[in-house]
Amino acid sequence: MEKNNSDDNEILILLEKGNKLFQNGDFKAALLYFDEALLVDPKNSKIWDNRGVALSRVGLQDEAFESFEVALDLEPDNSQAWSNLGVLYASQGRYEEAVNSLEHSLEIVRDNDEVWNNYGTALFSLGKYEEALDSFNHALELNPDNAQAWAGKGSALNFIGDYGEAINSLETFIKLASNNLTPQVEEAWALLFELKMKLGKKEDKPNE
Repeated sequence: MEKNNSDDNEILILLEKGNKLFQNGDFKAALLYFDEALLVDPKNSKIWDNRGVALSRVGLQDEAFESFEVALDLEPDNSQAWSNLGVLYASQGRYEEAVNSLEHSLEIVRDNDEVWNNYGTALFSLGKYEEALDSFNHALELNPDNAQAWAGKGSALNFIGDYGEAINSLETFIKLASNNLTPQVEEAWALLFELKMKLGKKEDKPNE
């Protein structure tokens, strides 16, 4: 049976309600609307993708993987589904698979700063600091206000040994994220102090 305009309107309403609940953190309630939308249009890749994210937020990881797989079977060029799948892999410490999924996403859409940031984070977790730095820089070229990319850049620069630029990056992150005193901001302050100590010792060391 083919969809009609009435079905399209119903899907839009259900997605809107589900997305609003998701944004408010009520992931279980959002799932109910996504599942209801799939009863109307079971071949809608976007709905399967949304459902996968909601499932991952309530801890149903296996079901989330299955939902993303359905989304990508229906629409192999769904960049957002590849990205969300990559984030899910990364959350489980499966960084090689995360990198592969995020690369698929970037092959389809190159101008998404969040995907570049997540790609950088996955590369960083694999110890590929130079590549991670390039990815964070891509994210910041697209969106200079991406706080997470500044944090990632600072961490990558620290491991590379460029303490001065790492300090600049972390200070920018703290400035952008200062409205929310999260554990990540506290960690950034601690690393910033450590880097300034390192840089001070490096500058105080006499030339040989």
